Parts: sequence; C-alpha cells; structure tokens
Amino acid sequence: MAQPLKVEFTLLHSPSCFGIIDLPNFSKNSNMLLSICIPTFNRLSYLKELLPAVLSQADGIGGGDVEVLVSNNCSTDGTAAYLESLSSSSLRFWTNETNIGGDRNFLKCISEAKGEYVWLVGDDDIIENSGVALILDVLRREHPDLLIADESDRNERVFSDYRACLLGEFDRKTLLALSHTLISANIFQRELFDLEVAKSRLWSSYSHMFGFIGNVKGKVVLSPGILRTRDERAEFEKYPSFLCVKHAIYLWYLAKRFALPSYRWCAVKSVCNLPLEFGSRVKYYLKKVLCGGRKAVCFLSASCGFFTGGWF
Repeated sequence: MAQPLKVEFTLLHSPSCFGIIDLPNFSKNSNMLLSICIPTFNRLSYLKELLPAVLSQADGIGGGDVEVLVSNNCSTDGTAAYLESLSSSSLRFWTNETNIGGDRNFLKCISEAKGEYVWLVGDDDIIENSGVALILDVLRREHPDLLIADESDRNERVFSDYRACLLGEFDRKTLLALSHTLISANIFQRELFDLEVAKSRLWSSYSHMFGFIGNVKGKVVLSPGILRTRDERAEFEKYPSFLCVKHAIYLWYLAKRFALPSYRWCAVKSVCNLPLEFGSRVKYYLKKVLCGGRKAVCFLSASCGFFTGGWF
C-alpha cells in the first residue's frame, strides 16, 4: 500500500509573501523523468476516475521513470481514505493540515516533485490511454523546455523557442498563450520553475505559469493525444474575479518578455470584455440562487467579492 507523506506547513504572515506556505527548494537528486502532480479538493468522484488510469499507466511503464503525486487540500469528502486504500509503487500523497487555497496547492505539488519534468494535472481532466507513454517519448526524443498538450487533431509540431511557437500558431489559434494556461496543458522542465516568482504572482490566478514561462528559452513541442478535457468541467470552489483584467496583465507580460507587439492589442481587447465577464458572473450567481436551498444566501454573499475584489 502506498504510504502517506506527512506534511507540516508553516504559514508566513508577511503580506509580501501573500501568506503562502514555506516551500522547500528544488535541490533534489533523482533520475526520474516525469512527476505527475495532481492537486485536489473535494472532487472524489473525479479523482476516482482519473487516478486509477494514471497509476495504471505509470506502473505499467516501470523503471522509476514516473511518479504520481496527489496533494489533498484538506478535503472533507473521503479523499484521504480513498488515497490510503490505493496500492501503487508510483504514488506519493499527503493531506494538508488546512486548506491552503488552490494556487498554493499547485505550488506545493510542484515543490514536492522529483522528476526532471513536471506535469500539473487538474483533478477533473482525463488523460488519454497512451498519454503518459506519449509524453515520455517526446521528452526523450526532443528534450524540450516545454511540452504543450494540444487537444487538436493536428500532428506534433516542434518550435525552436516559445516566441516561435506563439507566432507559428497565431493564425490557427490566436490566443494559444491563454488556452494553454490550463494547468494540465503544460509539461515543463522542473529546473525552469522559480518558486519566488510564482509566489509573488499568487494574486494573478496564473502563478503556475509565471513560475516558468519567462524562463522558457529552448525547444517547445505541441503534441496531441495526451489530454482530454470534459465537456462540462467541475465548478470552481471560489469563482475567480476580474479574469479579463488578469488575462490582460498576463498577455502584456508575454508581449514584453517575448517581443510580441500584437499581444498588447490582445491585452487591450481582453480588458474590454470586462462587462461581458460581469454579465456572465451575474448569470452564474442567479442560477445558483434560482436553484434554491441553503446555499443560495452563500452565493449571494460571495457575489459581493466581484465588486470588492475579495478574490482578486
């Protein structure tokens, strides 16, 4: 049976650290190629579908090339007991003593990884049957800085660097830069990830991207056949606010970092979508209220966060 990893957290109270846990550094010696990191919170039904498939692939590969990490963010739905019941040589897991928030849990997963590459996988996503083997093949063959799981039906594409990738895909997918911010879409070299930069960007909803994307200087590969997202994704525990503004900030950063003037215009257009985001958010909460029940008041109260920036 897989043994649980006991993890203790020390919360930093300095505002400049945004209250993130004190994360360990990356000085780890390992010949492991890939760490598959799954942060989860109260999504046991999704986890029961995802995890057996991932473990089956990882255990089937063998050789110690792949590890599967699960960071249980203090779930209350039986996730801890389920993890205890699993038996796999590839699995490591732990339960946080308190809920540290989604983005902090992402960083906790990454900080615990031992592999040369890290793949952060959403607990409501689906990995294709040969997805892990395909990833290992690409990593060994191309040794890229970044492998992007592309859900299109196109063939694998290899680019000399990230700028070439964004320019090469601009006509097909104008905002590939945003679409692959989905956590499950990126397999990156662990040594490229800067925890301090990620911690400083926790407010952005893209700390998992800011941690490595600016350090991607080498080869980038887009590969299909790895990942499949559900038609209907799991709902946010807390719906993030001002996403249009956050999109714009991220796009503006990419425009400057990778010399992409066209992305500045994309950033401006993103901000202009703020009224549409507001309308969607109102519809989201009205739907919750119309569903009735005891949670209605909670959703109404939570909607105030949009105006106050409480979740910003």
